[in-house]
Formats: sequence, C-alpha cells, structure tokens
Amino acid sequence: DSISTNYYRVNKTYIGSYFTDFPKVVAAPARYSSKDWTTVAIVVAGTGAVMTLDRSIKQWVQANRNNFFDQTSRIIEPFGNEYSPYIVGAMYLTGVLTKDRRMEHVSLVTAKSLVFTTLLTAGSKQLVRRRRPAYTDDPFEINSMFQGGREWTSFPSGHANTVFTVATVIALQYNDKKWVPYVAYGIAGLTGVSRIYDNRHWATDVILGAAMGHFITKTLYRIEEAKARKKELITLSF
Repeated sequence: DSISTNYYRVNKTYIGSYFTDFPKVVAAPARYSSKDWTTVAIVVAGTGAVMTLDRSIKQWVQANRNNFFDQTSRIIEPFGNEYSPYIVGAMYLTGVLTKDRRMEHVSLVTAKSLVFTTLLTAGSKQLVRRRRPAYTDDPFEINSMFQGGREWTSFPSGHANTVFTVATVIALQYNDKKWVPYVAYGIAGLTGVSRIYDNRHWATDVILGAAMGHFITKTLYRIEEAKARKKELITLSF
C-alpha cells in the first residue's frame, strides 16, 4: 500500500489537505477515464430503472412491516448518522493510544471523506428538493431549488452517504483482511435498507446516497495515492 508510508497526523499538513483536496474531488469528473464514465452510466441507468419502481417498493415494504424488522431497523439505523462520528473518533483514539499508525491514518482519512461527502450531499439536497415518501406516494414530487422544509430533503440519502463513506475507507485500507469489506459493506447496506423500511427515503435516494459516499471516497483515495507516489519519487530522487 503506497499510502502506508505517508500516514496522516493531526497537523498543518492534514488540515491544509482539506482545502487542497476538496477542489480536486469536485473536479475529478474532468479526469474520468472511459471506464469511470461507464461506471457512472451504469449507476445512472440503474437508478433510473429503479425510480420507476420506487412507489411499488415503498408500498410493498410498508405492507410487510413487523415487530422483528422494527427492532432490527432501530438497531441498524444509527450506523448511518449517530454512530459514524463515534466510530471514527474511537478509531482515532485507539490508534493514538496503541500507536497503531495505520488506524490513526484511517480515522483521519475517513473524517476528511465524511466532510467532503456530507458537503456534496447537503448541496444536492438543496438543489433536488424531492419530497420524502412519508409525505407522499408520488416519487416524482419535486419542489423548487432551496424551497421547502425537511420533508423536501429526500434526495439523496444522507444516512446511506455517511455509512458508505465510512465503509469504503475501512474496506479499502483493510482489504488485506478478507472479512472486513464484507462486514463494512454489509452493515452499510442494511443501514440503507432501514431508511427505506422507516419510510424516510425512496429506494433511489438510498442508491444514489450510497453511490456518492462510495465513489467520492474512492476519488479521495486516488488523490491520496497520487500524493504518496509523488512523495516517494521526490524521496528517491534525493
């Protein structure tokens, strides 16, 4: 792992990277390869196809609620909002106290990625004012930009964005342990499903939220790798 030789610490370099890396993340599509654009096309086409089923998915899920799923959702849902900051903070403290530089680094990369994905998700919610399914049966009910209250903040799912951001960093940094990606993405997927079950989001809100968290984080990871390679080349030149 090329990044492993360039672990972050909380210092000026780390804080400054927020300001230098965010524009790179936003401008990343300008540097997409044909493979990247194929992935984008698949996600967009898949989301469009599922959007025609949004109402049916909502109705089926709400018609099949039961006590077991209610309890399960209450356990899983906080991973997409309440638990994530605590998980990142716990990883950071554990890394510092046990001198596990890898874990310390992972927590700091996760924190930065969460800031980036949250900003972009929050911006998307203001531009696409989709009504939450708890208030309507019409998945195509959209308000004007920046208009309406919280009921018009369905798209995309912030919970899915947050939990998939955390899951993606952990899965990428600990991919040497085969079980880690399965657990990380498994919890993330269940969290997304809980938002549909709780009638807080349409299925497509969750899909796009998860995609944003995953791909924005992978973009940041590429930026980190590029910086690590550049640093290594400078070191070797001396």
